[in-house]
Amino acid sequence: MDDEPSRGALLDTARRALTDAVVPALSGHPRYVALMVANALGIVQRELVEAEAQAAARARVLGDHAGDADPAAALARAIRAGERDGDPDLHRALLDAAEVAARILRPEPSAGRPQEARAARA
Repeated sequence: MDDEPSRGALLDTARRALTDAVVPALSGHPRYVALMVANALGIVQRELVEAEAQAAARARVLGDHAGDADPAAALARAIRAGERDGDPDLHRALLDAAEVAARILRPEPSAGRPQEARAARA
């Protein structure tokens, strides 16, 4: 059993310490910078948590093109050529990939954002 905290948990702890203990004492530009750093820490933490889902979604999107030298370029060529028009598997894979990306970049307000960030979005 591993008693060490995960990298994601460490980043979350650092982000929460910054937003709970440091940010309230700041104002102006230093406060903005601290909130920007806290946001970056949160994104990296969520990337770690979502890494498997992100890799699986990418693999599903690339599908048959995964073995190509540049799978993303090969998929783009196929899409431009109309070869994937109406492909429900690709459509679902792209939606799944977008949902994973949204969880990483735009978490729910209850995900530990500072109160003022939640109020600013309302």
